[in-house]
Amino acid sequence: MLVTLLPLFSLLLSCFIMMLGFGLIGLLLPVRMGIEGMNTDTIGMVLSMYAVGMLFGGLYSRVLIIRAGHIRMFAAVAALAAISILACGLSTNAWLWGAMRMLMGFCIACTFAAIDSWLSESATAKTRGRILAANQIVIMGAFFIGQFLLNLADPSAQTLFMVAGMLLALALVPIVMSRKSGPAVADIRSMSMLDLFRLSPLGVVACFFCGLLYSGLLNMLPLFATSNGLSGFDLSLFMASAIFGAFILQIPVGFLSDHFDRRTVLFVLLLVTIGACLSVPLLSALDSRYPLMLAIAITTGIIACIYPMSISETFDKVLQNDMVAAMGGLIAIYALGSIIGPYAASLAMKKFGNDALFQFLAVLEGLLVIFVVYRMKVRHALPVEAQEKFVMQGMTGSSSIEIDPRFEYHAPEQPLSDAAAVAVKVAQNNPGAAVRMAIALAESAPEEAAQLAAALTQVEEVDVARLYAAITGAAPELSLDIAEALAAASPENTEELVAWLAQERPEQLSGILVAIAEAVPEHTLDIIGTAAESFAEAYAEDASDMLLDVAETYASHLSEGLEEMRPVDRAATYPEHHAADLYTRLVDIMPEHAADLAYTVAEAMPEAATEVTEAYVHSLIDEPEVAPACETDDGMVGAHQEAAPAAADSTEPNAETLENEERVADAFGDYISHSCKSMPDQAINIATVLVESRPDLASVVIEQLQAVEGFEERLSCAIEDRPQDSIFPDYEPDPEKPASSQNP
Repeated sequence: MLVTLLPLFSLLLSCFIMMLGFGLIGLLLPVRMGIEGMNTDTIGMVLSMYAVGMLFGGLYSRVLIIRAGHIRMFAAVAALAAISILACGLSTNAWLWGAMRMLMGFCIACTFAAIDSWLSESATAKTRGRILAANQIVIMGAFFIGQFLLNLADPSAQTLFMVAGMLLALALVPIVMSRKSGPAVADIRSMSMLDLFRLSPLGVVACFFCGLLYSGLLNMLPLFATSNGLSGFDLSLFMASAIFGAFILQIPVGFLSDHFDRRTVLFVLLLVTIGACLSVPLLSALDSRYPLMLAIAITTGIIACIYPMSISETFDKVLQNDMVAAMGGLIAIYALGSIIGPYAASLAMKKFGNDALFQFLAVLEGLLVIFVVYRMKVRHALPVEAQEKFVMQGMTGSSSIEIDPRFEYHAPEQPLSDAAAVAVKVAQNNPGAAVRMAIALAESAPEEAAQLAAALTQVEEVDVARLYAAITGAAPELSLDIAEALAAASPENTEELVAWLAQERPEQLSGILVAIAEAVPEHTLDIIGTAAESFAEAYAEDASDMLLDVAETYASHLSEGLEEMRPVDRAATYPEHHAADLYTRLVDIMPEHAADLAYTVAEAMPEAATEVTEAYVHSLIDEPEVAPACETDDGMVGAHQEAAPAAADSTEPNAETLENEERVADAFGDYISHSCKSMPDQAINIATVLVESRPDLASVVIEQLQAVEGFEERLSCAIEDRPQDSIFPDYEPDPEKPASSQNP
């Protein structure tokens, strides 16, 4: 942990100092406005401007970073934040304070954007979670300590404004003096609120309510405290208990959210916090100081947990590639709630008294409870193991988009080394010399070889297959890395590379195809088709064995990927169909091995057994010469009359039809017999597909199933688990007919 965080010390120190200043000013402003005798609704309006600034900061921070760079943008917003705080000390005009409060929100949003980008550059797939946790601890710790800085001077004087301004100026020093340079920034699109609501109504509504509740509570809580006689250190301790609750309760709530149905956990927590809210005025009237602080900590803590729970609830319904966009939309939704919260709470307090703050919160929580119950009734809960993990979030309403461990990790692109850059320049005029340089680099610095290979593919004169052959000849252990890098950098040349591999290095192709599939999944079937055609041309006798090996390797890769795939991604991509498409693509090249291909793919990926069986049945019975028969009162007649026009008027099937029918029946029998032996758990489902496709051959399938030990028990379980009409529909065997001729 220390090794991971030590390089980030200056960055985290700057963040800590800046959050100290914001923690102090967040408490000082409402206290000072109360001292100045401003109306409660005016105070609420001024405090709401902070969320307005954060919303604009979230929208434009990346534009500013791209334009000015991380360090200059960080320095600019720190200076603006210091100016906004010092300006508040010059005058108590509500309009001025509202404008400065909005500027503070803008600055803090930009600050978090810069810090997150820096942290992301230093994070790896393994350290992202630890770095995120450390960053949140620093932020929450600074806010907690900042509450006690109120005791350094009289809030009615200008001293504390100057202290807060000095802290923000001091925050510049560690980061500006650091040797770290700002990383590149990628633009992040935001998903629309309407699209988000369609995907996850509860996630969106809970996020909005959290903004309402949390901003209303935390901004107006100092007014409630001062109206109940709390000041000085007692006021700091009171506010610190709220912030401590917002931090510490995320640990047990996160555990509950990850191990139980999240909506049920949210429902129970809301009931608990309603009770805590309603108890606060009573405890205040009894002057029970420490029970009051405990109730405040529970209330604030549970409300703070709604935000990360709403994010996890939304991520359950969002594709992996859309998570960042969804997070951007949720931040905007939270900000909208935060804009409304303080002013709405202030109106309730002005009309009904300061104690009405907690009745206001209880009413909102009750409305959210009703919506939670409604969503529990209209949508089934995900299995607990399929839920997205709870990730702790800070109390600012922003989220560390760059380092959230739930997001797909993309390693930062490293600049080419000097040797690699020279090789790319040489390739423009002398591709052969560039390839020789690549060989030398692969021998001396293997870790740079893949990056150089990818860069060289952008030069038109470089032959991708030759480049691969040269580099992997010098460094065979890099075969997979080089193939993946070449495919990712130049997808249009991948089929050329695969064709070369199929002819020159067929023994390596199966594993390399999996690596290429990871790099360019959208081209996988075309690439496998190219490999299969090359096999068939170059190795006529052994082509079938090679293709079966390719099919097994790729299907096994798909099966292994299912375990790591999120349910929503699996539902969208449906990898079982990829397995069936793989079978269909290969069977076009080697139709005489249709059954072997189906066995191989289904056994390697049992989850796709029914889809592969359907594809196999289509390849079997859709052939032109196949004419499935059906029984009439007059005998057997071919269903496809054009297959045997000479026998169209005959009541007896012709020889060709009978031969085709016998072939299909034998194929069905062999397929279900093989499935019962190699895939007994899928045998019933496979049998169902066969019977649904050709009900007239149900007896053949039943015969083979009955020969399997324990079939009757398996069939009984299947019938109990499936709808009645989905197990061999409409099949009623006729005891007077031989099994081979029974029809439904």
